[in-house]
Amino acid sequence: MAANVFDEHDGRVRLITAIAMEVKALTLSESGDETVSMSDPDAEKLVYARAYQAWADCKIEGTADDIYEAIQEALDV
Repeated sequence: MAANVFDEHDGRVRLITAIAMEVKALTLSESGDETVSMSDPDAEKLVYARAYQAWADCKIEGTADDIYEAIQEALDV
């Protein structure tokens, strides 16, 4: 059961990371193996808005708290 919870969280973080890259809140490092924050507050707001909209549209599963935690982890806040 614990592995399933971890997998669900990891999936949320991956989806939200993709959203963050799409709105340019994150970018790939020069080496291409990790994401780097663009330190753009407006882009970060878009990540929150789009992630919660995806949650409302049932594209991301979990509770509101799960989504918030995944956003925080994706943005490395």
